[in-house]
Amino acid sequence: MKNIAIVLHTNSGHTLKFAQAIRDKLVALGHEVDLLGLRIAGSATPGFMFIPGAGGGRFTIKSPPEVTGYDVILVGGPVWMFKASPVIMRYLAEDLPVIKGKKALSFATLLFRGGARALRMMNDELETSGADVLEGEALRYFMKFNEAELVAAVDRICERVTS
Repeated sequence: MKNIAIVLHTNSGHTLKFAQAIRDKLVALGHEVDLLGLRIAGSATPGFMFIPGAGGGRFTIKSPPEVTGYDVILVGGPVWMFKASPVIMRYLAEDLPVIKGKKALSFATLLFRGGARALRMMNDELETSGADVLEGEALRYFMKFNEAELVAAVDRICERVTS
C-alpha cells in the first residue's frame, strides 16, 4: 500500500473530475490517497494570460499543501493557452519542497492542444525537485470527457504509479 498525494488546480471542474477518478481507482486498489486542491487568494483566469492589463494573474497560493510525507505525488491542472496552468506552475516552482527519490506524475486536462507542453513544463519542475518522474497523461474534453478515454487514462496512471 502506498500513501499518495494528488495536488491539483482546477478552474472549471474538469481537472477535479479527472483527479477524483484517479483517486477512486487508487483507493479501490488499496492505496491511501489525499486529494489536495490549491486554493488561491486573488484571481487567476485563462484570460489574463493573453489580455494585457486583465489583472487575473495577481494571486498567491493559500496554505500550499505539504507533500513530503507521501510516497507518490501526482500534480495536475488545466491547460491554458497551450501551457500548464500558472497556479500549478507557481506551486511547483515556489512551494514544492525537495522530493528527492519520490515517484511523481503530472496530468492535465485540455480542450484543444498543449497537453504535451503542459506535461513537459510540470515534469521539468518535478525533476528540479528531485522526483523520479513518471510518464504523465493529458486528457481532452469538450463539454464533458469521453468516458472510455477517461477510464483508459486513469488505468494508465494507476499502472505507472503502482508498479
